[in-house]
Amino acid sequence: MNNSWNTHYHYFDQKKHPPAATLCNAIALSRKVQISQQDKLAIDLGCGNGVDTFALLQDKWNVLAVDKQNEALSRIKENTPDTYQEQLQLSLNSFENIEELPNCQLINATFSLPFCHPDHFDKLWNIITSSITKKGIFSGHFFGINDSWNSNLEMTFHTQKQITELFNRFDIEYYNEIEKQGKTISGKEKYWHVFHIVAQKK
Repeated sequence: MNNSWNTHYHYFDQKKHPPAATLCNAIALSRKVQISQQDKLAIDLGCGNGVDTFALLQDKWNVLAVDKQNEALSRIKENTPDTYQEQLQLSLNSFENIEELPNCQLINATFSLPFCHPDHFDKLWNIITSSITKKGIFSGHFFGINDSWNSNLEMTFHTQKQITELFNRFDIEYYNEIEKQGKTISGKEKYWHVFHIVAQKK
């Protein structure tokens, strides 16, 4: 088990565990949009360790955190202070089995959507774009076709043109395509091809 979970509330220390830069940009953008507190709903798709979920809670969002790993959701619930519990909803689900999402003002998907099976990606993307309200925001990442994991038939990869098409109903506020040699969380060498995106629905 990851020992980093053992320190209660430690994920609220954003110096040690900063949220994704894309999410930080999205939160900054959301502050320019007048959203009433009761309508301030964000969905964290593939929430994993909960770092981004906690950043949203701290920014006074109501958050629906979705992950296919029950352990991840349990850890998030255990590590969320009581003061934020009412803002938090948890959903155990895989991307392939999502049938609908509630209307929301922000959807965050940090390094998670590429792990949706390609046979189900278009359906999931339609659900995502339909659930984001007008002026609502998407933040997240997509893997490009030059990524070294591109031989994995269970994952979804995109060309630059395909990314542009995905966001035809959005204004792209932040876009960064990065290709570089690096390492995975487990320390293995890997060539990364990643699109970092923040976009606002028209």
